[in-house]
Amino acid sequence: MSVPVMKVTEMKWPALSLLDKDGIAEFAENLAERYLVFGPVAKGSEYVFAPVGKGEVLELNYHTTILPPKKLLHQPFEVLFSFHEDGIQENIVEQPKQIIFGIHPCDVHAIQILDKAYSVEYEDPYYMNKRKNTLIIALNCSEPAETCFCQSLGTGPFLKDGYDLLLTDIGEAYLVEVGSEAGMELVEAVNLRPAARVALVEKQKVYENARRKFRKRLLTQGLHELLESNFRHPIWEKLKEECLACGSCTMVCPTCFCYNVVDKLDLSLKSGKRTREWDSCMLLEYAQVALGHNFRKDRDARVKQRIYHKLLYYEPQFGTLGCVGCGRCIKTCVKKIDITDVVSRIRGE
Repeated sequence: MSVPVMKVTEMKWPALSLLDKDGIAEFAENLAERYLVFGPVAKGSEYVFAPVGKGEVLELNYHTTILPPKKLLHQPFEVLFSFHEDGIQENIVEQPKQIIFGIHPCDVHAIQILDKAYSVEYEDPYYMNKRKNTLIIALNCSEPAETCFCQSLGTGPFLKDGYDLLLTDIGEAYLVEVGSEAGMELVEAVNLRPAARVALVEKQKVYENARRKFRKRLLTQGLHELLESNFRHPIWEKLKEECLACGSCTMVCPTCFCYNVVDKLDLSLKSGKRTREWDSCMLLEYAQVALGHNFRKDRDARVKQRIYHKLLYYEPQFGTLGCVGCGRCIKTCVKKIDITDVVSRIRGE
């Protein structure tokens, strides 16, 4: 499912509004009266997407969250159906309307990739049930983290489409741009004050300042040819010794969509449930089949599969790279394996 983007000539709403920073909490509480609202909140020294309401403080100055907002659409653990002696009970229920508040451009692009993965060839009713009932209030990035490289992939730091509302920090207020009819309804419900067109000049300044702050990059020119011709590069043997194959990189990735299906029986053997759980190509058991054969028993094969899937295999299938440059895999890796560094080393840089 793609997020509809209205043409400018079809818009029936003021394109620009202002939301004062001291009004963010009230705005979120107002939304929480009608929707389930999830936004970035502090968890120790990190941030997570969690329910927002009275008592919860939105932290919009965050760099990234531990887990991507993907978890709200493709849950880490989900019951597909339960079964009993007398039949099967499906677990598809109507999803309450929800809002993901303060989602960064890279994560919005990741959701667009998941939309394709879960709807283009075979529609996944569990994912799509949540997706069609989800509104996105995106937040342009003004302070990229040291591990971010979204600019190299065209997935940040600013967003062009795929949102219902888009916020940009321009000083004492957030510039609010509308991207859908649903987004316009949110604006009208709280009577945000209109913004002058000059606010776009301030937005451009914020963008120019943000793009100068990136320290990481991933050169995509000739990337397909580079990977195809370096399948046996010595770096894979080196990574085999470095990587712990813990799967952390894939568990925090906003575009990974692999899962395992598990049947869990009650002790009575009369009932049970079928669940799906996030899985990882980095784990030893992932590629193991009947009678114990494993197609990727060695760690180098698994490391290679992850990187090749993100940077080579995705595009023929979905028309885009599978990496959005959020940097979570770099930040999470115990051994600090850096996908941008791997590509640079293959290039001989």
